[in-house]
Amino acid sequence: HIIILATEIIINMIYYLQEATMNYLKDLKEQFTFDQLLLIFTCFSFTFPFYILGPILLIEFIYLLVSKKAIIALKQTPQIKFLYLFVLISLSISIIHKNILGALATLGIFIAIILMVYYRKHINQSTFEFIIDMLIVLSILWAIYGIYEQFQIYHRLGVDHFTFKVYARRENRLNSVFYNANYYAMMIEFIAVCTVYKFFTVKNDLKRSIFYVIVGFLNLFMLYMTGCRAGYVAIAGAICLFLIFNKNYKLCVLIALGCLGIAGFFVLNPDKFPRIEYLISNLDVRIQIWSCAIQGIKASPLLGQGPFTYMMILDKYNGHLTQHAHSVYLDPLLSFGIIGLACLVPYIYDNCKRLYKVKEHYSYIALVMGFIGVLLIHGILDYTIFWIHTGLFFLFVLSSFEMFETNRN
Repeated sequence: HIIILATEIIINMIYYLQEATMNYLKDLKEQFTFDQLLLIFTCFSFTFPFYILGPILLIEFIYLLVSKKAIIALKQTPQIKFLYLFVLISLSISIIHKNILGALATLGIFIAIILMVYYRKHINQSTFEFIIDMLIVLSILWAIYGIYEQFQIYHRLGVDHFTFKVYARRENRLNSVFYNANYYAMMIEFIAVCTVYKFFTVKNDLKRSIFYVIVGFLNLFMLYMTGCRAGYVAIAGAICLFLIFNKNYKLCVLIALGCLGIAGFFVLNPDKFPRIEYLISNLDVRIQIWSCAIQGIKASPLLGQGPFTYMMILDKYNGHLTQHAHSVYLDPLLSFGIIGLACLVPYIYDNCKRLYKVKEHYSYIALVMGFIGVLLIHGILDYTIFWIHTGLFFLFVLSSFEMFETNRN
């Protein structure tokens, strides 16, 4: 009788969830256009590992080409010809230098450009806010899976209790669904800025404000467990930038003082700092990587050798075995050269002008500056933006300024 009763309860729950899901999807279909639903699904797919997300984006790319929606979006994007030139140069240089991985990565960049301009054409304010909220909620699932992964690591290492110790080896650091602990850390940094953005845009909704605070602290905890030491510096800097551009100057000062207090705590208690015992050795490795990258830049300063150039030159210049130059300031110059990066300037400049035109929406401007802060601060020590999850998330948020056009809503 107990088994029969339990079975009936489970069946009823499944039926209820199915009905609730169908009703929710029906409401979404009524609220958003097909193109906006596709944008939402694309961002929802960030929850999947790269080997699932990659094929999804490839199928979407093919659909956009076949349906000619990509062509329409490209034609309506100012200065897009310079992105074409950037891709053409990168692909040609990669082929000339027999950089097969670089050529494939360039094709991936082209797919990202198509998705970005399509997103830019169809995003509106309601869709944007929905996507940000959705990703904040999904970050809870990333955290739950990350905690499960951490206990799997404990089990593998023979640890029978929870500990705040963060292990140094890559395979012993949690990465949730993002392949690498540092990629997960950057996604957490972006989500942290998003929670601050939402906190200030729902001023009169106490329950939602409390929710964003709780999720924010959950992600800060997960950031600690990733062992990414640059992450907290990036979050602190990004949030301070957000508060400055959002005109919350007093709170910015308080946050800055709080960060100094936390820094002081770690100075007085260095054993609490994640992977402190490897700090000097890791810095030595970074210096070896950067030295190799600088020599590679000197060898091909104008055009580089395509993405993942570092992997091709590390033996020649006695570099440390890794995939990239671990610097957002060095690797793009190493891979694409001065001419390649110069091709991006007209497109970026045009976007900056358009972004300036919506300066009255200062909360969004503050969000953009927070994301840029994450990139520039975390990018001092790593190149985690060059990844399918982090790169697209960054491009989508920075390409959302056209949602303020009057005909979008």
